[in-house]
Amino acid sequence: MEKIQKIQLTKGLFTNEEAKEVLFNLINTKINFHNLKNFSNDIRSGTADEAGLKRVVELTGAKATIDQIISYAKKENLKIKIDTDILITIE
Repeated sequence: MEKIQKIQLTKGLFTNEEAKEVLFNLINTKINFHNLKNFSNDIRSGTADEAGLKRVVELTGAKATIDQIISYAKKENLKIKIDTDILITIE
């Protein structure tokens, strides 16, 4: 097996609502992952997962940026093209 794999997750032209649903679902899933990881860490060791909390802030910012992009596209009656690749490296 190759040590680096590139997988295409999302590709296509979307309406504003479709783009919002696809992108927000991805981001919300990652936010939930980090929040649950932080909660678990807090229960087990009484400490916060600082890296996870930082990532939640970054993802929340990304979500706000995406919302602005979608609002602009909606106002201008434009569609949104999304290409999302995942690069997986085995170390």
